[in-house]
This record gives sequence, structure tokens and C-alpha cells, in this order.
Amino acid sequence: MSVTVVRGGLAESRHEVHVAVVAQDGTLVASAGDPDRPTTLRSAAKAVQAQPLLDAGVPDDAGWDDAILAVCCASHAGADIHAETVRRGFRLAGVDPELLRNCTGDLETRLRHNCSGNHLNFLALSAAKGWPLEGYRHASHPSQRAALGAVAAATGRDPSTIPTCIDGCGVVAFELSLREIAALYARLPRDFARQADAMRAHPELVSGEGEFDTVVMRSVPGAVAKGGAEALRAIALPDRGLGVAVRVEDGAFRAVDPAAADVLLQLLGEIDEPALEAIRRPPLLNASEEIVGELVSDVRLANGST
Repeated sequence: MSVTVVRGGLAESRHEVHVAVVAQDGTLVASAGDPDRPTTLRSAAKAVQAQPLLDAGVPDDAGWDDAILAVCCASHAGADIHAETVRRGFRLAGVDPELLRNCTGDLETRLRHNCSGNHLNFLALSAAKGWPLEGYRHASHPSQRAALGAVAAATGRDPSTIPTCIDGCGVVAFELSLREIAALYARLPRDFARQADAMRAHPELVSGEGEFDTVVMRSVPGAVAKGGAEALRAIALPDRGLGVAVRVEDGAFRAVDPAAADVLLQLLGEIDEPALEAIRRPPLLNASEEIVGELVSDVRLANGST
């Protein structure tokens, strides 16, 4: 099960792909490769990480709209619309955006970093709870312990059994099996309804124009899509009662979107959606923007078991 990079008719590279398709009750419905591959959730955790913020009533107390909540769940493209929404969230929460520690650089750079909304979430929660604002991204900080607790509750795991590491933006990341991630997303529209509704209402804020998450949420009715680093795609298909998790073994981002689009079209049937079809079989370009090949997914789902 792989995505092949074809250049001038030559199979130049192959990327192995793992897939789990799971029902809300945890039943493995279909799979490819190893559906139990240990996988860092990375940014696919963001909607769950926002749950302590909602439990504390911060969005309502601060007067946030769904756009700000959506960008808290986002890995956005850093466009003006993204930076302005994050900035508005800070202003309404009464928190200084200079506290952002998601990357190096000036404030504008940090606001445009793809994880700025996620860090707004942690800072706004910390301010509301009276927790220290400095050091909010460290594993020992209450905001990170709260996020771990939310992931544990969502998966039925004891927090101590979930391996953790440090994400690219400095916050805590969580390792689950691919099957657990798919099950989490199967239940996401039900268990994290407010986040799911906000993401579906503002798909352009969750990622960006032409990006996988945005395209899927515009193309597939009811779907919620969120990527994670190292080539993870997690998708909720509430009309089917399914969650999908796709992971490329070597972490190659160029392969994950064709694979995930291929899996979606197998589950949903061929749908007339040019943007999704373009992701399924993207062209390979050279430095002069000439088409010299394509990426071809050969991921075939097999029926699952328990």
C-alpha cells in the first residue's frame, strides 16, 4: 500500500501508507498496512486540546465567535485572515499576544505561524484559570496537563499510559495507535460538537485555500478534517459514523494527501469534486512549473475486524 512518485513514466519513489477506518464503537471497519501503528497525534489533537477552554467557559465569557474557536483548532496557512482572527481572539480574551511562544521571530511572525491559534487556546485558558502565563507550553504546566487529560478522556485511556513528546511548536504531543485516532475522529462530531461545528463553518481558517483539510470540509457534507505533522490525516465522516486516519510511514507530506483522498473516494464512491480529485493524483512539477510526472496512490482498503 503506497503512493508512488512517477517521473517521466519511471517509478522514482514509493511511500508506504497505513490506514485505519473505525466506527464510533471502536470497530475496525477497513484498513491498509498496519492500522495499529503507533502515531503521534500532533496537530490532529487541536480540537481535543480546546476542550478545557470550552469547559472553563472562556469562548462565551470572552465573546468569541466560531471563527476564533475554529482557528484555535487550526494549522492555518498564515494568511491575513488567520493572523487577524488570532489577534482578535487575544484582544477579546484580554491577553497580550506578545506572550506567544510558538516560534521565534517578531510578533507578526508568531501570529502567522500555523499553531498561533492553538497557543491562543492555551494562553486564554491559563489567563481565565489564573495559571502562570509564562511557561504555558511546558509539560508541567496546568494547561498542558489539562490537554493530556482531555485526550485521555476522549480515548478512554489513563493519562499515565499515553506516551508524550514535544511538538514542533513546543507544546505537548501525544502518541496513540492509528486505530485510536480514527475512533477519536469517528466520535469527534458528537463528543466535540462545538469544535466540529466551528471547523465546518470556517474551513478556510482550519487550513487554507486549496489545502486538504479545507477542501475536504467543503467537498464532503458533514466531514471534519485535520492534519498532523509527519504526514497524518484524520477525518470524521459523521454521515457514515466513521473516522479515518491515514499515516505515511516515512512522514512524507507529499504522499499523505493523495493517499487520504484515495481512501475517501473509496469510502464515499466517486464524487464529482474536482478539487478532491486534483489532490488524489497531483502533478509533479519541475523548477520551471512544467509537469514532469505525477503522484499515484495505490492504497486499497481491506475489510477490517474488531
